[in-house]
Amino acid sequence: MSSIVSIKNSFRLVILAGVLFAFNAVAQEAGRVTRSSGKATITSSANQVKPLANGDTINSGDTITTEEDSQVLIRLKDNSTMAIRPKSKIIIAEFKFDKQPTDTIKTNVVAGTLRAVSGQIGKGQPDNVKYEANTATIGIRGTDIELAIIPEGAKDRAGVYNYVHAGEVQMALNTGEKMIITKELTGFTPDKLLPGESRLQVLKDRPAFLVSGGFDALINQLTAPRLPMR
Repeated sequence: MSSIVSIKNSFRLVILAGVLFAFNAVAQEAGRVTRSSGKATITSSANQVKPLANGDTINSGDTITTEEDSQVLIRLKDNSTMAIRPKSKIIIAEFKFDKQPTDTIKTNVVAGTLRAVSGQIGKGQPDNVKYEANTATIGIRGTDIELAIIPEGAKDRAGVYNYVHAGEVQMALNTGEKMIITKELTGFTPDKLLPGESRLQVLKDRPAFLVSGGFDALINQLTAPRLPMR
């Protein structure tokens, strides 16, 4: 009888170890919060919500939500930088950084605005870095981008906007349409098409609502080329 109980207990331990291993695999550390202002939250892949604070760990699968007048700056382990603007919801859908060809960053912009500057994965494995916003997928090529979703009923026209600060991106829709967006241009896909209008468009100017945030100066400082020491 005791041997049966022992087998059952061992079986339970194996199951528990498997569950913990799976959780740890999903919750791989992606980076840390380096700056924040106002109120924001982190929701884990297990749906646990907590207030966000400077120095907090951001894991793969986490959702960062900012309230009005709040911003968050995140430094990922591959030295990518993300600035999450007010009234935004961003999901770090997948992050893997082992300095291997399989390194991956996938980020979902659910609402609001995200500025993202590429790090080591973007430079070494650019095809493995993707940003998704509604029906649009953004593929980067050594890039500094600003991705925004404008909802229906807002002052500006509803749709997905993708401004390129540096480098270039490929903006693709789930319809199969694709377009290359280069430096200082904005890719745009409207929620509702006007007669004769293309689903993918290039705007020559940066949209007025993409105002610089409080952490942009720090982003520029972190990403500026460093001169060699003499």
